[in-house]
Amino acid sequence: MDSGYGEQLEYLLGTMSIGMALLDTQNFAIRYVNPYLQSLLAALWQRQQLVGRTAEEVLPLSVQTAILPLLQQVADTRQRIELAEVPFEGFLEIRGRTYWRINIEYRPSSQRPAQLLVSLEDITEAVRARLHIQAVHAISSALAGPASLPLVLERILHVLQETFGSKRCAIVLLDNSVPAIEPRLADLEETLLESPEVPRRARVVAQLGLHEVSQQWEALVDDRILLQSVAREHRTRIITDTSRTPQYAFPFLNHLGEPHRPGSVLCVPIFEPHSDDPVSLVLDGSQQSTVFGTIEVYHLRARGFPAEEVALLEQFAQQAGLAIQNARLFRRIERLARTASRNVRQKENIMQAMPDGVILVDPHWRVADVNQAARDLLGWNESMIGESLLTAFGQSLARWQQTPWPTTNVIEDLERRALSGHKDVVKLIGADGAAYSIQISYTPIRDELGEIFAFIIVYHDVTVQVADRERVEAEVVARTAELKQRNQALQEAQEAQATISTRMTVLLERLPIGVMLVAAADNTISVINRQAVEVLQHIGVQLSPEHDPAEALLRAIHQDCEQLLEFLPMYNHSGNPVPYAEQPLAIALKQGESSEAELHLQKSDGQVIYLLFNAAPLRGVDGSIESAILVFQDITHIKLLERTREDFFTTMAHELKTPLANIRAHLSALLAPDLHWSSEEQYDYLQTADQQVDRLVGMINHFLDASRVEAGALRLAREPILLPELFEDIQERLEALISSSNATLRIQVPDPLPAVYGDYELLVSVLTNLLSNAFRYAPAGDAVQLSAEAITYGARLQPHSIRISVTDHGPGISQEQRHTLFTRFSTFAALSRPSSKRPGQPERDPRQKATRWSPATGLGLYISRGIIEAHGSQLEVNSRPGHGATFAFTLPVFKGKRRLTRPIAPAPATSSRGES
Repeated sequence: MDSGYGEQLEYLLGTMSIGMALLDTQNFAIRYVNPYLQSLLAALWQRQQLVGRTAEEVLPLSVQTAILPLLQQVADTRQRIELAEVPFEGFLEIRGRTYWRINIEYRPSSQRPAQLLVSLEDITEAVRARLHIQAVHAISSALAGPASLPLVLERILHVLQETFGSKRCAIVLLDNSVPAIEPRLADLEETLLESPEVPRRARVVAQLGLHEVSQQWEALVDDRILLQSVAREHRTRIITDTSRTPQYAFPFLNHLGEPHRPGSVLCVPIFEPHSDDPVSLVLDGSQQSTVFGTIEVYHLRARGFPAEEVALLEQFAQQAGLAIQNARLFRRIERLARTASRNVRQKENIMQAMPDGVILVDPHWRVADVNQAARDLLGWNESMIGESLLTAFGQSLARWQQTPWPTTNVIEDLERRALSGHKDVVKLIGADGAAYSIQISYTPIRDELGEIFAFIIVYHDVTVQVADRERVEAEVVARTAELKQRNQALQEAQEAQATISTRMTVLLERLPIGVMLVAAADNTISVINRQAVEVLQHIGVQLSPEHDPAEALLRAIHQDCEQLLEFLPMYNHSGNPVPYAEQPLAIALKQGESSEAELHLQKSDGQVIYLLFNAAPLRGVDGSIESAILVFQDITHIKLLERTREDFFTTMAHELKTPLANIRAHLSALLAPDLHWSSEEQYDYLQTADQQVDRLVGMINHFLDASRVEAGALRLAREPILLPELFEDIQERLEALISSSNATLRIQVPDPLPAVYGDYELLVSVLTNLLSNAFRYAPAGDAVQLSAEAITYGARLQPHSIRISVTDHGPGISQEQRHTLFTRFSTFAALSRPSSKRPGQPERDPRQKATRWSPATGLGLYISRGIIEAHGSQLEVNSRPGHGATFAFTLPVFKGKRRLTRPIAPAPATSSRGES
């Protein structure tokens, strides 16, 4: 061979992208390998010299089992073998699955032993293009059927496996796509609602190579699965090493029968083709549809993914999105299609059994079948089969009184009516000569791919129904009027019920006592008012929030009443503990008896609270106890009033008993027959008895005045009063008290001072009481001050009222004592007055006549306040412990025609007898 020609051949073999090799036919030793094939083999397995080595030494075991039998076959038969498309997975990490055309030829030689010529041509791109076209065609053809989605998903995975050798892959979709994927779940389509409150889930709907524990894999849509990341980023995700992303959860792969976590993952998003959801903006400003699924490819070990595989998977994802969209559309009519299919398969039995007339026509509106009822109505026979529907109607013996379709474009109009589900009601004279009212309905029948292959026309006899309808319409008119009246009456009853309910609610809220309705089944509170909540919080029941009674009332509903009350330590009037089971509510719920009990408990601060409980059961129609009503109120204040009243009557009895006993003793002494008294002694005894009678009369008047104040029955004899004269009168009446108290009375009255308008005697009583108390608490040698001051108004400083005050420098009154100072039956005077043994306190003259009110009855200040309030003023007190006290009130200036003024004479120097 020419050396130049050999060099050219060697150059061609070295630059061409086809692998060439020469092998001995005896042991398949390699004699020649062109650079292209040598680079492929070196990249895969061997990097040393290949020439001289056998194919068995060079090739791995998996390739040997496939290629060596073929080499032996060609060496034995000398027949050329050509393998058109041989898949090879040696370049999965960099190119995915590759496809090769392999030729093995026997090359005889006269000069050397025969050899085998092996050529390898990379046809991956062509095969991939063909597989892609086939896959797209298969997917597109499958989209026409209602069951396209499972088939499309399965074909995508198989094409992925054939093209790239992906043995482990899956398609994951959101749960709202499940009914469109699996026909067995079609009945769930109407029950699946997409709600923001319900967490969404994703599940594997198609898979290859997954372990059986993950073939039904599903998970919540959150940051632990790739679907959430892909949906948020709207792009493909590639994880070359899952050990670096332990936060993600994946389905387990099947590796030698054991579950295995993927080493690397390729995740391609599936977009909604025509989503009704708002689109999301990506970084480049374009718009992407909503992601509702992914195609995922897994590998056992960490590795990369070629760009060709990623691009092809993204194209398959678009086809999957179209398939899911079409499957959803087909699912909407699937039930109708299944029903129509069953009707077609059983049309003979169904049509003949139907009492209505049925005509079956093909898509071109030619008569395919007619049941007996339609033949009898229209007068048709077997010859109508195969005829056009218009021709068949033209040969009908029935006479149409009206036709529902137009005279032109009849077929188009009938098809439109069938597709829209329109129904017609017409009148005709049948073949038997009878008049009929017929309802005509048109229904299309579709195959599994959704194509219409027939129409059914049904003639339903509604003659009787039309007559009945007219009769019913007349009845409906009458019934409508009757129902209108009933509805009006019902509405009035509802309004009345609502009014009663509103009134009961207002009544429940306005009641000054607590009310609870407790269910007998579970002891839960059904109804409770605010007063009950406040009382329960006051006695220590945990009803929060304490600062918001309205919210506490709402939270108290449905709480266990027994748990709230059973731990409260309740006691009866004897001080014995009363357990919850013996309390009125438990008796009403368990025994069905009404009862009442007065119980008390002691709070942690020592305060004793008295409660009055009343409970009664409420029974159902069958007599069983359904609930119980509990009424309770805090009667602590009432108990305190009762105790105060008892103390008052005890004090009154003691006070009345003493003068009565004194009177009786003196009278008995005078009436004793064996004793003889002089006139002076008899006079002293009678004078003492008279003083005791005055004391009794004063106590009785005191009590009667308190009753009049309480009943608001004080009657004022108003008159103009000159305060200087009033003060002089009071000073004279209290001369004995002033003399015995070792204190003085200081009167301060400005000059001139207008007259006031009031009841003279009642005002004398008020000032007498205030001054008596002041002298009682004034220290020895001190002065009690009685003063009057004009209160003016306007530019001319005209007085409109006079302020009268009584001031002493005694021990004063605390804040707590002022709260009960003016209450009825207050024992403050008796409890707080100085002891007669205290230094500086005067000795009481037993002959001194009692004033209107006796001390320590607890009614003096109560009556005084009532008298001042009857004059339209307020009795005020200003005091603090250790700084004395001032009682004051105002009286209006007399507005008569004549202004009464009288200057007061200068007071003489005070003496030990208290004169001013």
